[in-house]
Amino acid sequence: MESLFEQYIATTIEGELSRLLDVFSRARRNAFWVVTPGEDSRQIVGSFGIECHSRDTTELRRMYIDAGWRGCGLAQRMLRTAENMAHELGFSRMIVSTADVQHAAFRFYTKSGFQRVRSEIAEAMTVKQAGGGLLRHYFEKAL
Repeated sequence: MESLFEQYIATTIEGELSRLLDVFSRARRNAFWVVTPGEDSRQIVGSFGIECHSRDTTELRRMYIDAGWRGCGLAQRMLRTAENMAHELGFSRMIVSTADVQHAAFRFYTKSGFQRVRSEIAEAMTVKQAGGGLLRHYFEKAL
């Protein structure tokens, strides 16, 4: 599964991350946020994006935190920022998905008030999800 996840990262970098400004354009009611330890820092310790899914629903995407910064409450602050940004953009619901191999993410979203709405096997790999038979969990939360 780890090799599938590495393949997914490579696919994502080529297919989406190289076009971040297009994918997460404010004109599309999307946003992308890079987290640094301080205003003058050039070190990136986390990131997240929100992407318009429908008129009232946004999808939380690309939420990553550097391993050295995990466990200090940064994820909760990032999620609150994403929810506030989504609310300001007019969304009333947020969705997110994660692969079964990401146990910490599953616990985090559940603890943060997201409700799991379904789980399914992802056969196809896309820039939005790892495939190859990985079990994916889909969550939603009212804002």
